[in-house]
Amino acid sequence: MTIDLQILADRIAIEECIYRYAHLVDSMQYDRIAKEVFTEDGSIDFGGAQSVGREAIHAQCMSYQGALTGCSHNVTNLVIEVSGDEARAASRVLAWHWFALPDADPLRATDLLVVGGYEDRLRRTTDGWRIYERKGLNFGTGIGAGTVPEPMRPILEGMKGRTPSWPA
Repeated sequence: MTIDLQILADRIAIEECIYRYAHLVDSMQYDRIAKEVFTEDGSIDFGGAQSVGREAIHAQCMSYQGALTGCSHNVTNLVIEVSGDEARAASRVLAWHWFALPDADPLRATDLLVVGGYEDRLRRTTDGWRIYERKGLNFGTGIGAGTVPEPMRPILEGMKGRTPSWPA
């Protein structure tokens, strides 16, 4: 068995890109997401929240500011296929959310656990691997625990019924 070191290096870099998104959201560094994770022409399709282009992605990410007191995106089950300077990836995500609610107990259980995943298309750039297309998936209702606040309802409703299309 021979190991293609370039494909191995690409896979590691792609994983890092996908994990970087989760890290930046979870550490509330929203201002860094568009530039460090997405291509200039990148897009996000989270059902009721869609953005095309790095500027629109930046605005979408910045809209999260102040809405959360904490979150944790646990990304698992990565499947990656590299083809030259492009790749696709599928992953599963458990996203725990604690909302900035007045008078809420700071030591409470999660406000919302979202159960879903991402289907990503990535491109090698001069800055490394970046996502140029991200599609959010939903499993079941997408709600593992908690209650969906009104501003998030269109997002989860828009992804309802979206299941993985790849790998077949």
